[in-house]
Amino acid sequence: METEARALEGTRPVDDPAVEEKISFDKQAIPTHYDLPPAFFASFLGPWMAYSCAYFVDEDGSLERAEEDKLLLTAKKLRLKEDDCILDVGCGWGSFIFFAAEKYGCRAVGTTLSEEQARLVNTLAAERGLSDRIRADVLHVYEMDYPDASFDKIVTIGAIEHMEDLGRVFARCSALLRDDGLFLVHGMTQPWRSREETLAGIRTESDDLLEEHFGVGHWHSLWEVIEALEKNDFEVLDHENITNHYKLTVERWLERLIDGEEKIVGEITPEEKYREFIAFFASYIFSFEMNNTLCNQILCRKIKRGELRPNLPLTREHMILHSKEA
Repeated sequence: METEARALEGTRPVDDPAVEEKISFDKQAIPTHYDLPPAFFASFLGPWMAYSCAYFVDEDGSLERAEEDKLLLTAKKLRLKEDDCILDVGCGWGSFIFFAAEKYGCRAVGTTLSEEQARLVNTLAAERGLSDRIRADVLHVYEMDYPDASFDKIVTIGAIEHMEDLGRVFARCSALLRDDGLFLVHGMTQPWRSREETLAGIRTESDDLLEEHFGVGHWHSLWEVIEALEKNDFEVLDHENITNHYKLTVERWLERLIDGEEKIVGEITPEEKYREFIAFFASYIFSFEMNNTLCNQILCRKIKRGELRPNLPLTREHMILHSKEA
């Protein structure tokens, strides 16, 4: 890639033994979920393989359309343009970085702890002639050792749920982002009363299921996410609650899993793992319906006090997804 944003040999030094222990734990736990065969996830995801909340302009719309609309919405909010250099923290199977490269001509680096995900992203990039624009690195979020000010835009979609110390992650993102660069944080949160119980050590069945299913799960409240952003020199430009969209998304994932049982069980994944996903998706739908789980998109800008403020859009018109675009 033309950008100098390439992981250095080794990883960013971490002096805290507790943090080192956490990194080691995550590296072992997270792949137990995401290193399942890509064909399994492809059996219920849309064609972009976006394992996160889609965006429904029409409540009865297809998953395929909503999945692409979500990528478009994210691109619009970030005001992507040709040759923007993007970092996707927790890139999954590369849905957003492929969208940014193919639709906008951006250059993009993604990070993941899944060898399987990185292998698929880099293989597809080579097959599509995009290896000079797209790369996925196997890297923990605490160890992102790219040169400072390497990126024009940073995004993390559906990954903060795996991040225990958001302050540490957002501090590194702030350093990696160029001045006035945009940062979009998308992820699930929980209402503050639920978060209080978690902090007090009160666990629920959903907490146990989350940890068992994903290997690593951390619920934050919305204000904790925003606090971590503001403490690391990010100005919040926009917030959109998209909880209802996630409920619709998971309903469609569940339908596809149920419809594809005959082809999935035994041929792609064991029945036990298949049943686990069925139970998890059903519980998530219930959690969204009962206001126990929320989903938010937060758009931010890196700021420096005392420096001249750039001209910013005066309205939200540029980031609204109109039905005629769908």
